[in-house]
Amino acid sequence: MELTELIKDYVATELLSNIEIDFLEGELWETTQHIAEINTVIKAPKNICKKLGLDEKSCWQLCCAAVLDSSRPLKNGQNRVDDFKKLINRYEISYI
Repeated sequence: MELTELIKDYVATELLSNIEIDFLEGELWETTQHIAEINTVIKAPKNICKKLGLDEKSCWQLCCAAVLDSSRPLKNGQNRVDDFKKLINRYEISYI
């Protein structure tokens, strides 16, 4: 499984299995655990960002967060997209 392919599949079908959602959760968790070591993130294609309701220059990790917020919302009402945006700003991560 690959994060970008799963996100593309979700954008096309709006469906993911529980295993695929678990994989995306693991990938996002791993990224947040090592955020201090990350200098840059890769922008996702504009059409994918737009379909997920994100800014056109969003990264794949924000797309992943948006898919998770839609597919498996957090019970505490937190928003993964907002949380990840805060991390990007706090650690001054660049987009490529």
